Amino acid sequence: MAKKKFFESDDQIVSMINDCANRCGLPECGVNIQVMSTSKQKEVIKVGKASDPTEFLTKTDNAVQFFVYEEVFLELDEELQRFLVEFAFDGVYYDSDKDKVVVEKNPYVALFDMRRKYGERAVELLEAAYLAVKQKADKDKEE
Repeated sequence: MAKKKFFESDDQIVSMINDCANRCGLPECGVNIQVMSTSKQKEVIKVGKASDPTEFLTKTDNAVQFFVYEEVFLELDEELQRFLVEFAFDGVYYDSDKDKVVVEKNPYVALFDMRRKYGERAVELLEAAYLAVKQKADKDKEE
């Protein structure tokens, strides 16, 4: 039987993402966080605004979806896990003037923000995450 592309995330992952959402104050703005894991993707965590049909089907508004490459994420140390969750949240905010949730798509903005906070360590952590995904892909090709 083939692996499912999407599946329910590990409780540790959901908790870490929800904790970060709460620290950012997103639930108070009406932002609904949806977390799911995937069996394969190019990033450890990918974030996006849920489509209108998805919001209709799930009966939620202002839904932000977090897709976590769980197998890779759980192998990372806690510092890198927390960094990646924070990095994913960096571009998510509620625009009260437009009355909608925004997911910034420009990765440079998040990188610059995180570099201000973590210094050069931000680049090292992102490189470690990239290498973890690459090593997993290489391992899967060998099998």
